[in-house]
Amino acid sequence: MEFQHQQLQESETAESLLQQLPHLSDEQLKQEYLNALQWTEPLSLILPLLDDKSQVLRVVKLALDLDFCLGARLIGSVKPEFQAATVDLLATLELPEVLKIRLLGSTGSDSGVPQLLQVLHDENSRFRPQVASALGKIGSEAAVAALGQALRAQDSEVRTQVAYELGQIGSEAGVAALQEALNDNDYQVRESAALALSAIATDAAVAALQQALNHKSPNFRERVVSALGQIRTDAAVAVLQQALNDEVYQVRESAALALGHIRTDAAVAALQQVLNHDSYDFRGKATSALGSIGTESAVAALRLALTHLDYRVRGRTALALGSIGTEAAVAVLQQALNDENHRVREKAAEALGSTGAEAAVAPLLIALQDEDSSVRRTAAEALGYIGSEAAVTSLQQALSSEDSYVRRTAAWALGRIATETAVAALQQALTDQDSWIRLSAAYGLGKIGLEMGVAALQEALGDENFEVREKAAEALGNIGSEAGVTVLRQSLYDEDFWVRRRAAEALGKIGTDVAVAALRSALRDEDSDVRRRAAYALGNSGSETAVASLRVALNDEDSNVRLSAVKALGNIGTETAVAALRVVLDDEDSDFRGKAVYALGSKGTEAAIVALEEALRAEDSWVRWMAASALASIGTQRVVMALEQALNDSDSRVRYSAAEALGKIGSPKLLAQLRQMLYTTTDNYELSTILDAIASIQERCGYYNHDVAAS
Repeated sequence: MEFQHQQLQESETAESLLQQLPHLSDEQLKQEYLNALQWTEPLSLILPLLDDKSQVLRVVKLALDLDFCLGARLIGSVKPEFQAATVDLLATLELPEVLKIRLLGSTGSDSGVPQLLQVLHDENSRFRPQVASALGKIGSEAAVAALGQALRAQDSEVRTQVAYELGQIGSEAGVAALQEALNDNDYQVRESAALALSAIATDAAVAALQQALNHKSPNFRERVVSALGQIRTDAAVAVLQQALNDEVYQVRESAALALGHIRTDAAVAALQQVLNHDSYDFRGKATSALGSIGTESAVAALRLALTHLDYRVRGRTALALGSIGTEAAVAVLQQALNDENHRVREKAAEALGSTGAEAAVAPLLIALQDEDSSVRRTAAEALGYIGSEAAVTSLQQALSSEDSYVRRTAAWALGRIATETAVAALQQALTDQDSWIRLSAAYGLGKIGLEMGVAALQEALGDENFEVREKAAEALGNIGSEAGVTVLRQSLYDEDFWVRRRAAEALGKIGTDVAVAALRSALRDEDSDVRRRAAYALGNSGSETAVASLRVALNDEDSNVRLSAVKALGNIGTETAVAALRVVLDDEDSDFRGKAVYALGSKGTEAAIVALEEALRAEDSWVRWMAASALASIGTQRVVMALEQALNDSDSRVRYSAAEALGKIGSPKLLAQLRQMLYTTTDNYELSTILDAIASIQERCGYYNHDVAAS
C-alpha cells in the first residue's frame, strides 16, 4: 500500500513537471529539477510522454552536462523513436572508451547496440569483455542477438563473458547460441554456457543441457549435471535420472548431488533407486543427497534405507538423517541406536549430536551405556556438541570409564558445557593417568573460562607431558586471570618451545604490566616463533612500555618476527610507537616499508596520520598505495585532505584506494574532481571505483553536481 501511494505521488509530480517543462529555462531545469536526486524518477516518467524532440534532446543534453550516469539513465527513458538521437549525444562526447561502453550499457537502449558491436568486432580493443557486460545490461532482443553473434569471437575470454551475460538476461532467445557454445573448444566457454542455460531454466535450456551429456569430456558432463541441479524442475530431474547411469562414476556422483539440490518428490524417487546400486560409494552419495533434500518424503525414504542389508548404507543413512535434524529425523535416529551393528549405532549417535536437538539428549544418555566403547565415545562427543546441562552427571560418570578413549571424549564434552559442576569434574580429570584425558580437561577448562579452574591449570603447567602444559597455558590465557601470570612467566622458560609459544600468547591476552614485562623478555627467546608470538601479544596489550623492546625486534633476523613487531607497534599507536615505525620507512626492503606504513593505520592517532601523509609523498608507489589504504581504513574527516591529494597520484592503485575511501567520507565538493578523473581513466576497476564513489557522495548530499547546487 505504501509503495502504491509513493508511485501515485511520483506520477502526479511527473504530470505537473510535464506541463511546466516548456516554460523552464535551462538553468531552472538544471538547478531545480535535473540536479536533484528526488526528481530523477519523475523525470524518467515524463520523458516517454514527451513528443517534442527538441525538448527531449534539451533534457538529455543538460543531464549529460550535469552527470554522465544521469544522462545515460534518461537516454533510455525517452521514446524509442528519439533514442538514436539521444544516444548520439552520448556517443559524440570525448570520453575514454571504457567509460563510454559503460554508459551505453546503462542507457538500456537498443540504439546503443550498433556502437557496442563496433567495439566488439575490433580485435585490437581490450574492452570487448566490458562490451559484453554492457550488452547484458541492455538485455533486449537486439542485445541478445548481438551477444549470440559474439559467441563466435576469436577471443575465448570474450566468448566466456558473452555466455555469462546471456544467462543473466535469461531470454530463451539465447538458448540456440548457448547450445552451440556447449561444443566450444575452450572449456571455460563451455562451462559458462552451461551455467547460463541453467539460469535461463526453460525446457529448451534443459534439452540443450541434455544433449551436452553426450560430450566426450567427463569433467564437462559433471559441470552439465551441476547446472541441471540449479534448474530444479521435473524436466531437469528426468535428465539427471538418466545421468545417474553415466559410465563415469564422478558424473553419476555429481548427478546424485544435483538431485539433492532440487528437493522435490521426483528427485527423492530418483535417488531412492540408487540405494540398491552395486557401488557402496554411490549409494552413500544418494543417502547424503536425500539428507540435503530434507523433506518429509526424504525422511521416509531414509527410514526405509535403515533396513538395508548393508550396514554401511545404514550408517550413511543415519548421517543423512542427522543433517536433516527435524523431529521426525531425530525419532528415526533413536531407532537406529538399537541397530545390531555397532558401526550403525555409532553413526546414529554422531548424527544425533549434529542435530543439536534437546530431544536427542535422552537417547544419547542411554547410548553412553552401550556395550561397545566406540558407541559410548561417540555418544559422549555428541552430548558435548549439544551442550545440554542435563548431560553433566552422566559425562562425569563417564570419566571413570575403563576405556581411556571414552574418558578423553567425556572430558572434552564437559568442556563445552559451562557449569561449575563441569569445572569440578574437569579439575578431577586433570589428575587422570592418561595424558590425553588431562589434555582434554585442560582444554575444557579454558573453553569454559571460569576463574575457579585457574588453580588446577596452574598445577597442570608442571605436568610431565608437554602437550598438557601447552594446553594449560592456552587455557589460562583464555580465562584471562591475573592469577595465572606468575606461572605463565615461568613457562616462558619451559624446555618445550610450544609451551613457550602458548605462554607468550596467554600473557598477551592477560595484558597486565607484569605480563608485558614477561613478554619483553620472551622477545629474546631462541625460537623465532616464540619471539613472533611475543611481539604479537605485546601489540595486543597496547602497552607503551612494550615499545622499546619492539623497536629492537624490528631488527630481528627473522622476517616474520620483524613483521609481527611492525603490526604490534601499529596496534599500540602512540607517538613513540609511530616514531619507531618511521625508522622502518628507510628500510631497504620495499615490501617491509609498505607493511610498516599500513600498520600505521591500525589506531589512526594524530601521529600516525602525520606519518602516513608523509608516506603519500614517497618515491615507492607500493609505499604510497599502502599509505592510501591505511588512511582509508582510518576513515575519518581528518584524513580527507590527504586522500584528496592522492586522487592525483600517478599510480592507479593509489588513486582508486583514495577514491573508494572518499566515496564514504568525502565532501560534495569532490564531485567535480572525481568527474574529471573519469576523462583520464583507462582501467575498468578504477572506473568502477570512481563511479561508485561519485554515486555514494551524491546519495548523501541529494544532488548530482556540486557546482550547480552551489550556484
